[in-house]
Amino acid sequence: MFGWRFFRGMHRHFLFPRISGRFRYVGPCRCGFGPHAFYVDERGRLVHAWDLFFEDISEEDRERYLRERIKYLKEELKILEEELRNIKRE
Repeated sequence: MFGWRFFRGMHRHFLFPRISGRFRYVGPCRCGFGPHAFYVDERGRLVHAWDLFFEDISEEDRERYLRERIKYLKEELKILEEELRNIKRE
């Protein structure tokens, strides 16, 4: 009866302030079914939802992430080795 126009823009009153702390929702897509269309990044660039997961990552960010991840995994390894020693003592 109403067709697709009835639902168009239905969710515009919802606020989605940030996606993973870097993107802010600015508007619905043409279908109007949710926050999956346009976002603004920290630099003020308009970004489509398809580009959120394929964002360019600088080499420095990648290296920093990998260093932090290695540090975290080493700490976790120490904890697990200590737990294994405690289990073997019992």
